[in-house]
Amino acid sequence: MPDLQRTATTAKSDRRFAWWLAWLYPPAFRRDVGLGLVDALDDSMRARRAAGTSTANVRLPALADTLRNAPIAWIAAWRALRVEARIPATRQRTMSDTLMQDVRYALRLWRRRPTFAATAILTLALGVGANTAMFSIVNAVLLRPLPYAHADRLISVYTRSQNFRQGLLSYPEYEEIRKQSASIEAIGLFLGQSVNITGSNEPQRLVGTFASGSFFDVLGLQAERGRLFSEEDSAPGTVQPVVVLSDQLWRQRYNGADAAIGQTLTVNGTPLTIVGVMQPPYEAAQSPADGYFIGGVDLFVPVAQYPAPGGLRAAGGQLLAVGRLKPGVDVAAANADLAVIGKRLLAADPKTQAGRDITSELAHETVVGSSRPALLLLFASVGVVLLIACVNVSQLLLARALDRQKEIALRAALGASRTAVTRQLTVEAGLMAFTATALGLLLGRWALAALAWLQPPSVPIPTVIPLDSTVLLFTAGTAIVVAMLCGLAPALRSSRPDISRVLQAGFRRASGEGRRLRDVLAVVEMAMSVALVAVSALLIQSLLAVQQVPLGFDPSNVFTLQFRLPQTKYRTPEDIARFFTRAIENVRAVPGVQSAALVRAVPFSGNGGLTGYAIEGKPSPGPGQLPQARFHLVTPGYFKTLRIPLLKGRDFSDRDDLKMPLVAVVNETFARREWPHEDAIGKQFTTPNTSGVVTIVGVVGDTKHYTATEAAMPQLYAAHYQVPLIFSSLVARVAGPPMAITNDVKKAIWAVDKDQPVWAVRSLDTQVDATRGQTRFLALLLGIFAGVALLLAGVGIYGVTSYGVSQRTHEIGIRLALGASSDRVLREVVAGGIRLTAIAVAIGLVAAVAMARLAAAVLFGVTPLDPAALAGAAFVLGAVSIAACYIPARRASRVDPVAALANE
Repeated sequence: MPDLQRTATTAKSDRRFAWWLAWLYPPAFRRDVGLGLVDALDDSMRARRAAGTSTANVRLPALADTLRNAPIAWIAAWRALRVEARIPATRQRTMSDTLMQDVRYALRLWRRRPTFAATAILTLALGVGANTAMFSIVNAVLLRPLPYAHADRLISVYTRSQNFRQGLLSYPEYEEIRKQSASIEAIGLFLGQSVNITGSNEPQRLVGTFASGSFFDVLGLQAERGRLFSEEDSAPGTVQPVVVLSDQLWRQRYNGADAAIGQTLTVNGTPLTIVGVMQPPYEAAQSPADGYFIGGVDLFVPVAQYPAPGGLRAAGGQLLAVGRLKPGVDVAAANADLAVIGKRLLAADPKTQAGRDITSELAHETVVGSSRPALLLLFASVGVVLLIACVNVSQLLLARALDRQKEIALRAALGASRTAVTRQLTVEAGLMAFTATALGLLLGRWALAALAWLQPPSVPIPTVIPLDSTVLLFTAGTAIVVAMLCGLAPALRSSRPDISRVLQAGFRRASGEGRRLRDVLAVVEMAMSVALVAVSALLIQSLLAVQQVPLGFDPSNVFTLQFRLPQTKYRTPEDIARFFTRAIENVRAVPGVQSAALVRAVPFSGNGGLTGYAIEGKPSPGPGQLPQARFHLVTPGYFKTLRIPLLKGRDFSDRDDLKMPLVAVVNETFARREWPHEDAIGKQFTTPNTSGVVTIVGVVGDTKHYTATEAAMPQLYAAHYQVPLIFSSLVARVAGPPMAITNDVKKAIWAVDKDQPVWAVRSLDTQVDATRGQTRFLALLLGIFAGVALLLAGVGIYGVTSYGVSQRTHEIGIRLALGASSDRVLREVVAGGIRLTAIAVAIGLVAAVAMARLAAAVLFGVTPLDPAALAGAAFVLGAVSIAACYIPARRASRVDPVAALANE
């Protein structure tokens, strides 16, 4: 112990000697570089003393160096005064010189304590990188305008009724809007649909869009080769057999040759002449997968070629519409205009237009509106992570500033102003923020690649997100905010020291020095961590609830695919039914297939439809007031294949064909709603989708169709062979892995028609799992953010407690020397951490409820006030806090009183 005390005393004496030598230099020199000079002299004396040199040989070289350089500094200062006297208006030191000196000094401090610098920079870089990545996505999806001409004036036009919030437009409605609207400059129709391409070695399925000629004009699309078809080319009555290719299909199928123009392409059995290639309006990789109207589309076909029985004008609502507002017109004015047009249509055709309104919204809202809650929740979460990181670094800088109080006091004693001290500390924080931002920008670009890989289909993240000026400005703004948050409090706290108290105290600091501010910062970061953990727990509970919801069917070991028959080849219901009958017989004969059936829309595929119905014997609702049920077309064996329980009656049989009376099977909700106290078997109803009265022959259990979270609704199943339509899907339950039978199933279908393409070949399990993507995505990311927040909070609590213990080492040593037990010291230190944690938990739970309301749109089976999630968050943070407090508390309880007193 005496050796340690002697070494500490000698080090203080050498440091004091270096300060006395600094007084031999001019005042201006001491003010600018005095501290750096003292550090250099101290380091050189420490190195000579470590080598075993005597005190005289340690200090004489330092004195000699000072006597050699101090006169030179005085001469330079005298010359500078003479120059200043001759040119008083010239400032000898510019602001840039001062800032560069502060930067060099900050870098020198980093070299002396590299662990501190690396910890602070990496902590901030983590927060900045996460925010840069999320803002890049928010900017690309929510803030950036659609990549079309006049994007701010594009609107989606749709119908609205009692049963459909956003319904499809009919061709007559489109024609009237074109003629009568005073607010809409142009409007176009479109509908994406798969099409069959035949005439090559193997039939292909491509993504086509049936569009009106005005569609290209609304979006400002142009031809790269040839021409685009006109409104006259696409209208019923004047439609032409033409097709426009996308740039991608033109290059893939025709190698980008001009000779493709004029060639014939057989689409859905109809030969169409290629009249042009559309020029891409944007870089495909920089837009989401849906591409806003044209992304992923292979070819464009005139809308009148759409396979609608009875023709397009008589088909009813079948199409989507996009319009362009006139300059200076807003959506409210356009909707008022469309409401007037809707009333005129109702007066002209009450039966068809009953209950239908025409309205619109900005196209940007249609495209990105559903993803907004998820993205804003994630953006708020990474903002919280950044704030926690800033608070952590503020604590580090505050602790370091308190450690440097003697240095700052000496600088003030040597003439440094409060402004100079504040500037120096601010420059250090700014340099740290700049370095962390540069590193965070790099981490953000890497994080974007990971987010794009994890994204679900419901969050349309572009493949390539450009680093544009908006992102750079956001990152620069983040750097400024980080510098202010991290550097302001320590700088203000340390820039005005009590010089006499600090110098008189030596290395001893008061136990309460800066404790209140550090405690406040610790409470802030713990409270934000509680909020993040609670919201993450809510989403995890929601995900678990979604996975446990009964689907009503068994998706395991089920193989699915889709196909669409060309209407030109299969013109009659008999032809369609004949193809499906032979195809399903062939599939059932494939080895490994236990059962197979056809259904118009596979559950969880995204396909489906509704139909109105009227119960026989009950008053018929008025026009547009028919109750709605989900409409399915299935073949015999469908319920067996998906293991949907048959509750009453019978399944369909092969005898339920075009020659037999129409029959149907309904689900339990349908039967309970219409006949709550009666047997539904034998009851009858009519629908617009069937040609006569339909008799119920069976009742099955309820099933989910689009998502596991949807509410139960009436569903009716019609016999596929009695209402044969050209689009259908296959479901097959197999003994082994579902995808193993892919090639055999394709051959079985091609044995019936070699030109019939198939697509969407996947297992039913995969389709069900895909609908949970958004919740899983949010839960995973928020879980990661919550984990980072807990880690940072734990480090912060540990740092605050550890620093407080180091400040109180002298006090603890005295108490232990006077007989205090180590257990009591341990309890007191841990109790202090628990008090801070309790305050933080109370504040954090309030913040968690507010933040959870933002997540309410994506929660299922759990509320923002769920006690389990809130209690779990409080428990987790409490455990982390106690663990972080225990280590320094244990160290404090084992302090050696002799060593603690010797260090002072």
